[in-house]
Amino acid sequence: MNIQVQCCGIAILLLLWIFYLRQKPLGLYSVKLFLITLGMTSFCVTMDILSIAAILHMEQIPAFLLAFICKTYIVSLVWVGYFGLLYSCTELAKSRSERLKKNRAYTVTVLAGTVLIYMLPIHYYLEGTAVYTYGPACMTTYAFALLFVLLTIFKMLFRGKEMNAKRRKTVIIWMMIWIVAAVVQFLNARLLLVGFASVLGMVILFFELENPDANLDRETGAYNAHALGEYVRQLYGDQKRFSSIMLVLSDTGRQHDGNEGMRQDIAFREIVSYLEKIRDVKVFKTVERELILITDNAERIQKIFRKLQERFEHPWHSKRLEDAMYLNPYYVLMTDSSIFKNAEEIFRMLRYFRVEEKNPEKHIILLDDSRVARFREKEETKEMILEAVMEDRIEVFFQPIYSTKENRFVSAEALVRIREREGGIIPPGKFVPVAEETGLIVRIGETVFEKTCAFIGRNHLKERYGIRYVEVNLSVKQCEKKNLADTFIHIMQKYEVEPSCINLEITESAPIQTRHIFQKNMQTLLDYGVTFSLDDFGSGESNLNYIVEMPVSIVKFDRGMSQAYFADQKARFVMEAAMRMIHDLELKIVSEGVETKEQMEIISGLGIDYIQGYYFSRPLPEDAFLQFIEEQKD
Repeated sequence: MNIQVQCCGIAILLLLWIFYLRQKPLGLYSVKLFLITLGMTSFCVTMDILSIAAILHMEQIPAFLLAFICKTYIVSLVWVGYFGLLYSCTELAKSRSERLKKNRAYTVTVLAGTVLIYMLPIHYYLEGTAVYTYGPACMTTYAFALLFVLLTIFKMLFRGKEMNAKRRKTVIIWMMIWIVAAVVQFLNARLLLVGFASVLGMVILFFELENPDANLDRETGAYNAHALGEYVRQLYGDQKRFSSIMLVLSDTGRQHDGNEGMRQDIAFREIVSYLEKIRDVKVFKTVERELILITDNAERIQKIFRKLQERFEHPWHSKRLEDAMYLNPYYVLMTDSSIFKNAEEIFRMLRYFRVEEKNPEKHIILLDDSRVARFREKEETKEMILEAVMEDRIEVFFQPIYSTKENRFVSAEALVRIREREGGIIPPGKFVPVAEETGLIVRIGETVFEKTCAFIGRNHLKERYGIRYVEVNLSVKQCEKKNLADTFIHIMQKYEVEPSCINLEITESAPIQTRHIFQKNMQTLLDYGVTFSLDDFGSGESNLNYIVEMPVSIVKFDRGMSQAYFADQKARFVMEAAMRMIHDLELKIVSEGVETKEQMEIISGLGIDYIQGYYFSRPLPEDAFLQFIEEQKD
């Protein structure tokens, strides 16, 4: 019976080898260790069969050869446990040097166990079909094999958070099967289950963790995004430099019929096949259908890049398609991986530039030191914003707005600032562009609106200080949120702020992609009693359309337009014409950026309704603003 079980195990292992060797190797360290463990398991089961055969024919075999065969089998069990431990802990070592250092102690242990087992005596039992070994050598085998199994379980339980959850769970199942088989065999030596338990462990590892198909894209046969992550992390862990090219292809074929998707798929698969034939290159396909080529031969990367440029200058002629595919590729080229800190930084940067520069100059993005430095600065700014939001260090400053008709301050603009932990103020120019780009401006905008409403409600600005309304900027990202109106109305009700005390500034400096959503929100807020103003008039792309389409009551000339009035004759004519038009539409005008008394007098003389600028005051924190308004009343 025992030899039949072991033969079944050999058959199963042979199938695993066939499944594995038919796939192209990626060279991952975990895969190498899995294959070594699979090889040692195959050797172990083979020696198990040989040891049974040797005991059955021990009268015809020299004693030293019989002992060597049987001891080699039980030694191989210890080595299976040793390689199982190394395989299980691959994710716990961050670098190759750290991995080698930790493995050194395990290697000394397994070698000591091997020597001890070969030195100790071993005994044989043969009665009918019952065949097994026992004695000091076998007991030592149990001790060392159990040691490696317990070490593996210990690592999984106490350091499991540092590794993939699926890997941790699978390894624990593998070890438990081994323990159960070892206990059963220890209690009943006639049942030789340990070798077959190793086979079951390999089957579980194969299907759960090491199926080579899991690293391949089914559509093209290239390595997939998961394999890309594992491979690049390993290269960094081994401190190996590499170069890469991200190739983004777009079809601009003249035919666009119902079969277009199928045509693109065929051409894409053929392109992958073409790229895989390039020497010293591994080809990966991302989820977004971009292709990434990686090579550790830095000298060849420029040659490969030029070769790709030459190839894709011409239309792609497919063997299976009648018409050529006109491709318009662009490239993200990285010649030296050492400029990045780790694999995660590379992936973040690739995502960043893929979104930021979809149509780069000359269709090439070169990831060099300067780009990396700019990217890191933005990442640091993003982290700073998140920390400021979490730690409630977002503050609102207020800049007073002067009425030329009433000769007093009647409103103010709420402006965002970030307070540093050390107490300093971070100006908006440093973080607002990053916040806009990353979408964090939505959280900042809601925070500013809520703090503004709290400030108005707490200090009764209209009744005590004559500040009829406060202007609050709306970002483009906020304008695209479906629940904008509901959120703002809820906040105003929460702090008992009259809607007439709020004026929302929309900007024309960037197009609103989902304008119908914003217009619906805008109408809801208008019906509630909130007013709107058009900010930065003169810097956007569609001035007149914004005024016509958006029901604003105030138009704000930006600082650039105001200052240009005093410096350029043409700008003066444009501003005066715009002012007449806006007043004819019965809208009010605010002129921003007024900095001197002379400028204030000239702007007032033009009939501008409101003036805002450093001539009167810089943006002030809450207490300073209230003090300023109180002093101006006297």
